[in-house]
Amino acid sequence: MTSNASQLHDFQFRPARNGDLDALCDIENRSFAIDRLNRRAFKRFVGSETARLIVAENANDASIAGYVLVIFRRNVALARLYSMAVLPDLRGQGIGRSLIAQAEEISLDFGAPILRLEVSQKNPDGIRLFAANGYREFDLYPDYYPDHSNALRMEKVLVPNAMRLPSPIHFYHQTLPFTCGPAALMMAMNALDHDVELDRNLEIALWREATTIFMTSGHGGCGPLGLALASHKRGFDAEVLSSRDGPLFVDTVRKPQNRKVVELVHYDFARQALDAGISVTTGPFGIAEIEERTKQGKMALVLISQYRIYGDKIPHWVVVSGFDDRFVYVSDPDIGEDHEPFTGSDCLSVPILRHEFDLMARYGRDKLQAAVFIDKKAG
Repeated sequence: MTSNASQLHDFQFRPARNGDLDALCDIENRSFAIDRLNRRAFKRFVGSETARLIVAENANDASIAGYVLVIFRRNVALARLYSMAVLPDLRGQGIGRSLIAQAEEISLDFGAPILRLEVSQKNPDGIRLFAANGYREFDLYPDYYPDHSNALRMEKVLVPNAMRLPSPIHFYHQTLPFTCGPAALMMAMNALDHDVELDRNLEIALWREATTIFMTSGHGGCGPLGLALASHKRGFDAEVLSSRDGPLFVDTVRKPQNRKVVELVHYDFARQALDAGISVTTGPFGIAEIEERTKQGKMALVLISQYRIYGDKIPHWVVVSGFDDRFVYVSDPDIGEDHEPFTGSDCLSVPILRHEFDLMARYGRDKLQAAVFIDKKAG
C-alpha cells in the first residue's frame, strides 16, 4: 500500500454543513486568486435541492481538506462539476481524485450520467487531473474568467456504453427573456450554414419578423409559422408541425383587442406560408416524427414547457441536436437567471430522457405541440 493511499484512509467524504463555511472560504481563498466562491454562495449550496456540496474531512481532527460542488438541472441528464479545491499543502495525496469520484457517484444518484466542467487553460495541473480521470476536452470558452483567460470545457460520460454525444452545434444564448425562438433558430441555421453569424442584430431581426403572441404582460413571443417564414426568407426550406389549427396561445391573452391582433398575425402568416410552399401539418405528433426528420439532416426547433426544467409555466423554444436509444439531445438558448451558475456548456447538447422530453414537448392544459424543421434548399 502506498503512503498516499494510507494517508487517504484518514479522510471521509460527507455533505457540507453550515459549520463548514469558514473552512470552505479558507480553502477557496488559498486555492484561487480570482473567481472565488464567497460565503453567501457556499451557504446557498449547503442543503440545496439542485446542488451537492461534498467535503473531505480528516477523520483524526475533523478539519476540512477540500470540497467538490456539483450542480444539477431538474429532469436533465447532465450535471456540472462547478468547483473543486484542495488545500495546497494537502495536494498530491489523492484527495482531488477521490472528490472527483464522489462527484461522479452523486451525479449518477441524481440521474445525470454526463458530468461537465470548465477548467482554466492556466491550470495545467487541473487539466491533467481531469484528463487522467477520463475527462475529455470538447470545447473552448473564450474570455471566461475575470482576467479574460479561456476555459476548457471537459466532460465525462459516466455510463459510456449507454449513449453517445452527437456533434455539438455552435451555442448562442438568448439575450432577452422573449427571444428563445430567434436564438434557437439562429443555432439551427448556423448548423446548416456556418456563414450565418450568431449576433444580436440577427436575434432582434428574427424576433421582429416572427413575433405572433401577446403575453399576458410584456413583449410577445414567436410562433412556429413566424419562425418558419423567417428561415425561408434566409434561404432555408422549412416545415411546421402543430397539434392545433389556428392561432396558438390565444386563450392566454386577456384583452379582446390583443386577441384580435394575435389572430390577424397568425392568419397572415398562414397565408404567407402557403404562398411560400412551406408544409404545415396539423395534428398530434411525437418523438418518432421529430427523430425521422433529424435523420434526414433537418434541424428541429421544438416548443417545450419550461415547467419541467425551471418550474415556470412558460412556452420555450429549443433545438434538438441528436438522439440515441435513451436520450434526446437538446440545445437550450436559456442559460438561466444571473444568480444561477449555468453557462453555454450546460445548455449545449443536453441529454434528456426520451420519455421526459415527450412530456416537456406538450405545453399547457391542452398539451399543445409545435415544431419547426429547417433544411438547406436544394442546389
